[in-house]
Amino acid sequence: MCQLLIYDLICCHSSQKWDYCAESQTSGRIPCKHQTFKVVSYPTPAEFEPAPICHRSECHFNRLDGVWNCCWCGKTHNTTGRCSGGMMYYEYTTCDHICCPFCKRGDQGF
Repeated sequence: MCQLLIYDLICCHSSQKWDYCAESQTSGRIPCKHQTFKVVSYPTPAEFEPAPICHRSECHFNRLDGVWNCCWCGKTHNTTGRCSGGMMYYEYTTCDHICCPFCKRGDQGF
């Protein structure tokens, strides 16, 4: 049985990888008829291969070398693709902004 693994990446994009079985056609390039899929959340659990890096040319998180300052709430030193800054909006909540072209590179030191 072939399985499609969908990895949630640190940058908030996703990446797909097929695990082909012996029944797959043309040397493992066409999945068999009995396919399954599994979403592998970030951080990648130990039983899976390490998640691939994002290869999207428009990935702003990678362009900022994985450390960025949020343009919405001002939180500095974000190290994942989604901002963890706290905000007060009717009630306390997290910012959750995804790194975008308006966010600036953060400092490597804390």
